Amino acid sequence: MNVDQHFLVDESIAKQMVSLCDIKKQDVVIEIGGGNGEITRFIPECRLTVIEKDKQLAGKLKQKFPDAKIITGDGVSAIKKIDFDYLISSVPYSICEPLFRELFLHDFRKAVLIFPKTLVDNLENKETSLSFLANEFFDIKKIRDIGREKFEPMPNVDSVLVELTQNKTGDKILKSIYLQQDKKLKNALREAIVEALGKTKKQANEMIKGMKITDKTINKNVRMLSYHELKYVKDTTLKLLQ
Repeated sequence: MNVDQHFLVDESIAKQMVSLCDIKKQDVVIEIGGGNGEITRFIPECRLTVIEKDKQLAGKLKQKFPDAKIITGDGVSAIKKIDFDYLISSVPYSICEPLFRELFLHDFRKAVLIFPKTLVDNLENKETSLSFLANEFFDIKKIRDIGREKFEPMPNVDSVLVELTQNKTGDKILKSIYLQQDKKLKNALREAIVEALGKTKKQANEMIKGMKITDKTINKNVRMLSYHELKYVKDTTLKLLQ
């Protein structure tokens, strides 16, 4: 067994996770880390894909849930090309941050996730690029605390059940910039201004000069921007929209 596997053994929590999603037959639902099917068995009929890294567990899931699509592999990589309505997961600890960053790139109805309490505390209290983007792009609702005894084997930390929905009031320019995360900030920002404000590229370049972003920051890849750099970009782009 992988040391990152901590199976949820509380049936009431599994049921609650599913009940938070208004799943219809036509909805595309993803579960990351199917494990032994502790949560899967409560998911109603839908277009279900279950992702499980452990080959033996994936094989058992195929037998238990023949109507579901079972993918053997890493959850973050697997969802890159999948459009989905709902995501449900007791998230393996090792992929928590990569999963969050991948979710920034998706448009979905709701994600119901169990995260380690330390991560959720950091999202609320730490000034990091992850916490900044998470709170900019999502409405994050804490549903309940979950003690470590609710898992087997028992992890070293407690967990929190959270609900993520899209923050429709977020900064559209910042969202557009992050969707171009492999570009340098100056290129991503120019394209975002052209798209959001209907400016020409020449006009956008002039506006960017007026934002007085340092050479070091403007030439960074978007994915490498720090909390303070992201906040400065947001604050200055908000002025463009006024």
